[in-house]
Amino acid sequence: MKANKKTLMAVKQFLENQEGWDLDEVVDEIIEDTELLRTKEMGEHTLATDECGIEWGGEHVCNLCDFVDRFSGIFIEKICNILDSFVGEDISDYFDEE
Repeated sequence: MKANKKTLMAVKQFLENQEGWDLDEVVDEIIEDTELLRTKEMGEHTLATDECGIEWGGEHVCNLCDFVDRFSGIFIEKICNILDSFVGEDISDYFDEE
């Protein structure tokens, strides 16, 4: 079975153009879902990523918000590259044979 180029390119375009969805909203939802940027005293509230910094050896490396933004953009780009690599490939091995 060959990968359908039109489907793959539609998904790629959806990811790249972010039509109908907002990457920042998705990232915020994922951050909330991790439940990692809070303490017991904060209850259900979560720190905003721009309130958190990344440090190494006492030296400021970057703001967590900047890291997450850059990471998310690169992640989307890598996923799109993977979609490109599937065009015309036999994808039969990805399905369980029953």
